[in-house]
Amino acid sequence: MYTPDGMPPNPDAALLGTLLERNGTWALLRVFAALALFLALHLIRIPLVVAARILAGVMARLDAYATRRVSTPPRGPINQFFDPHNTHPSPGPPPGRMHWEVAHA
Repeated sequence: MYTPDGMPPNPDAALLGTLLERNGTWALLRVFAALALFLALHLIRIPLVVAARILAGVMARLDAYATRRVSTPPRGPINQFFDPHNTHPSPGPPPGRMHWEVAHA
């Protein structure tokens, strides 16, 4: 193997050449197929990782929004029909009767 002065031989090329000489073309093709499969799987993985990170960010924002909405007290009355400060209070049952007896009297 001839190399110009100052250029060391490429160890990877020597390794692939040795593989080709010892095991044949099919072994070299299997090595390149495994390398291509490795590269393809990692290229497929990238969009999935990006989608997972976007989904995690959206879920974190939704969680923060829900937590903020649940933890703040209401600004007004929740049920204005039974508010004790209502301007039209119910007179209640007549004296001597319970509230369930008034409906049947």
